[in-house]
Amino acid sequence: MKLNKIERLKVDLKPVEYLSKLQSLDFANLQESDRFYLKNFGIYTQSQRSDEFMLRVRVAGGRIAVEQLESIVKIAKEFNARLILTARAQIELQKLTPDNILKAYLMLESFELTSWQTLTDNFRNIVTDSYDGLAEDSQIEVYDLILKMQELFLKKAEYIGMIPRKFNTAISGTKSLPTSFFGNDCYFALAKKSGEYGFNLYLGGKNNEVAKSANIFVKQEDVVELFGAVIDAYLKYGFRGSRTKARLFFLIDSVGIKGFVEYIKEFYSKPISDAGELLVSKFDSSNDFYKLANGKYAYRFKSRFGEIDIASLESIIELAKQEDLELRFGIDQNIYLFGLESREVPFKGLSENQNLLVCAGSRYCFFSLFDTKDRVQNLELEKINRYNIKVGYSGCLKGCGRHNFSDIGLVAIRTNLYGNVEQGVRLFLGGLYTNGKSGARLIYWAIPLRTLNSVVNVIIEEFEASGFSDFEEFSKEILAKFESEFLAFWFLAKLYTKQKASLKEPDSFDYLLSGSDALVSELKEGKDRLYESIKELERLVYS
Repeated sequence: MKLNKIERLKVDLKPVEYLSKLQSLDFANLQESDRFYLKNFGIYTQSQRSDEFMLRVRVAGGRIAVEQLESIVKIAKEFNARLILTARAQIELQKLTPDNILKAYLMLESFELTSWQTLTDNFRNIVTDSYDGLAEDSQIEVYDLILKMQELFLKKAEYIGMIPRKFNTAISGTKSLPTSFFGNDCYFALAKKSGEYGFNLYLGGKNNEVAKSANIFVKQEDVVELFGAVIDAYLKYGFRGSRTKARLFFLIDSVGIKGFVEYIKEFYSKPISDAGELLVSKFDSSNDFYKLANGKYAYRFKSRFGEIDIASLESIIELAKQEDLELRFGIDQNIYLFGLESREVPFKGLSENQNLLVCAGSRYCFFSLFDTKDRVQNLELEKINRYNIKVGYSGCLKGCGRHNFSDIGLVAIRTNLYGNVEQGVRLFLGGLYTNGKSGARLIYWAIPLRTLNSVVNVIIEEFEASGFSDFEEFSKEILAKFESEFLAFWFLAKLYTKQKASLKEPDSFDYLLSGSDALVSELKEGKDRLYESIKELERLVYS
C-alpha cells in the first residue's frame, strides 16, 4: 500500500522525535511538515493564517480544577488570547502569535496542564456527560476510568501522532444524556446484563456516521483493557493510504464489525461477552439549574456559542472558590458548576443558547465558509429554545458542529444557484441520535442564508402541528415515514402556497396543492416528478 504524505513524514521522523526542535523553531516561517508535527502537541496554525496560532488544552472528561482554570486565564491575559470552549469539553487559546505561541505552550506545561495529542492523528480528549457521578441516574462514575484510559496513550511515544487518523472516544455511566455519543470512533454506552451495570461497545462513528454495535458487553473493571485492545488494533490495522479513508469507520466498512472484533481479540486477554441491554435516554436540557443526587444543585453557564470572555471566567472562579464548587466543561460548549446550595448564582450566561452546537466559525478557522457564531444568532432562537430543538451548525463539511446528530443540522456553503454568489447552508433533518439509530438526512443541498429562517420556521410549524412534544419523536413517527425528496418538496410547497397542511393528514398533499394558480395545479404531478418540482420551487422561493 502506498503511504500518504503524512504517513511518509512519520516514517522519516516520528512526532515524538520532532519535540527536540520546538525550542529553536522559527514560528514565523513554518513549513507544511512543521504544521503537522506541531499539531501533535496541540499547536495549530494554517498556512493561510500563518500569523495566528491556537493552543488546545486537554481536559480529561471535562473536569477542570479551579486552579487550572486560573492558570489558563493567566496565560490568556498575558498574551491577549481569545478563549473558546470546544465540543470535546476542552478550551482553546486563540489568536496567539509567532512571538508568543511557544511561551504560552511552555507556560501551560509548567502549570501541569497539557495540549498534547489534541489535534491530528491522535487519540483525542475522552469525553463523558457533564453530570457523571452526580446525577440521580448516574449508575457508574467513569472519570477514574477516563484517566486510566488516557494513561494508555498520553505522551507515549508509540502513540503520539502514529495512528492513521484522529480517534474520538466517549464513555458514560449515566442513563439520560443531553447529547449523543454515537458519533465517536469508540463509545462505551451504559448497559445492563444479568443484573449488572456495564457498557456496550460501539465502534466506527464519526461526524456523519453512526457508530455500530460491536455486540460486546464489558464490565466496569475490564473497560481499560478492552479500550487498550481497541486502540492497538486500530494502530496495527488502520488504513494509511488515502487520508480521507483512514478513520476507523473505513476499516470496519472493509472488514466488517465482526472482522474488527477479531482484531481486538489479538490484544484482549479475556472472553468476549455479547452486548447487554442499552440504557440510554434523552436528558431534558431546557433548564440551567439541575438538582443533583446529593440534594445540591448544578448550574449551566451558557457561553456565546463557545466563546467566553476572561471577565466571565473570573466571576465563575470567584464563586467556585467562595462556595467550594466543582467546575466542568461540557461537550455542549458550556461550563457547569456543581455543589450549589440553591438555584441561584450572581451572574447570567452570555447567551440564551441551550441546544445549539456551533463550530469555531471563520473568525477562528480558515475552513469555515463564514462566521457561524455570528450567523447562528439570526435563527429563530426563541422557538428553537422553547421546543428544545437540537441544532448543529458546521462551517464546513468537516462537521465540527455535529450537524448529523441533530434535529436540524446546518452546514455552511457558498452558492450561485439563485443569482449571485452568496452565503447559504445545506440542511439536514430528523436525526434519531439518542439511541444511535440514524443521523439526520440531507434534505436541501443549498438554502440561501437570507431565506433560511423561512425554511426553519415552516419545519418548526410542521412540528408544532404534529402534537409531539419532542422533535426527535416527531422525526421518528412522522418525518422518518417519508423520503428525503418528498420532504424537500413538501416544505418548499408549504412556503410557496402558504397552506397550513399537515403531514399527519392523509389528504394533505392534495389540499396543499389546491387552488387555481397555474403553477400549483401543475405541481399536483409532483408525486411523480419530485426532483423537477423541487428545483422549480427553489427557483420561485429563493430567487
